[in-house]
Amino acid sequence: LSYIEHTPYSTERRAPPIAMIRLSPTSTAGRRAPGRHLFRSSLSTSASDDQSTIVGGPSLLTQTGVHRPSPSLFYLPGLRTLPFWTAPDDSSKLRIAFNDTSIKHAVEHVESNYKSIRQEYFGAVLGQGTSTDPLSGEIAKPLEPDYDLANKGGEHADGALHTGQWEWHSYILNGDKNNEFQDRCPVTAAVVDDLEKEGLLFKSPFSFSFFSTLHGNSSIQPHTGPMNLRLRVHLPLIVPKSTSAEDSNRNRPLAGIRVADQTREFREGSALVLDDSYVHEVWNEGDSPRVLFLFDLWHPDVHLEERERINNMFSYAKDQGWIGNQRKKDPESPATINVI
Repeated sequence: LSYIEHTPYSTERRAPPIAMIRLSPTSTAGRRAPGRHLFRSSLSTSASDDQSTIVGGPSLLTQTGVHRPSPSLFYLPGLRTLPFWTAPDDSSKLRIAFNDTSIKHAVEHVESNYKSIRQEYFGAVLGQGTSTDPLSGEIAKPLEPDYDLANKGGEHADGALHTGQWEWHSYILNGDKNNEFQDRCPVTAAVVDDLEKEGLLFKSPFSFSFFSTLHGNSSIQPHTGPMNLRLRVHLPLIVPKSTSAEDSNRNRPLAGIRVADQTREFREGSALVLDDSYVHEVWNEGDSPRVLFLFDLWHPDVHLEERERINNMFSYAKDQGWIGNQRKKDPESPATINVI
């Protein structure tokens, strides 16, 4: 499996492309391929068979206006690719790209639970519907937001790309489940767990599922995800509405998302599926919050054997402290990676 690390095919990114990564422990001649091992300590005697070797590579076509997948960390070639995998109009005869049955099933499953997921957000995050009687034993403290730029790393580990206020309330954060979320939002958690049991849920230290609350007059600047191994699902729960003639004459939606050169408006209860390895940005120019439920699916073209090998590689890296918040105390080990 070959990967290439580079910047998006756009001037919106700053750092130059650095490396090609091969997920292969040996060369075709049976010898260890040259280069620095990203997921292998030089002092380790029990390295995983599923390793990545970084090989220096040139920058190509990074200043063109053509939008292509351009993940910040890993690229798996040969996958079908589109900025959005859902049609802009729900009434379209072919709503899901390529009429992919796995993505169609996931979309239908989450949309069929929209009302329950929305209700659980109001209860668990906003505290609505709980008793106000302090003696009832029914008062539940709202879930605390858990998007911590300093400690969690996360999507914007290299600096805050959002302006305004953005909150996460996570069921899955960096691949780990939050039991409190599961207790407070059982239907929402069950939807995700169902997809996991069916082998559709993306599982790795780069896996996420959370309520995303982007407050009014806030935005997330153009950026790319770390890999093209996943597709991201957005289920809008609360979307600000245009209230004036001025809003109706806007050149983009009041609350929306752009992926590559395509812009979509969020519509409550209508899921969007996108490939976040393209440059994308999100905004809410209304006065009230925009809320959606987000989770990650495996790209359907990543085969089962590939998923197992990729998971082995990431699990080994996480155990060594190279991915996540802890770093193995080895001065010659690679730096910790903190991106989603």
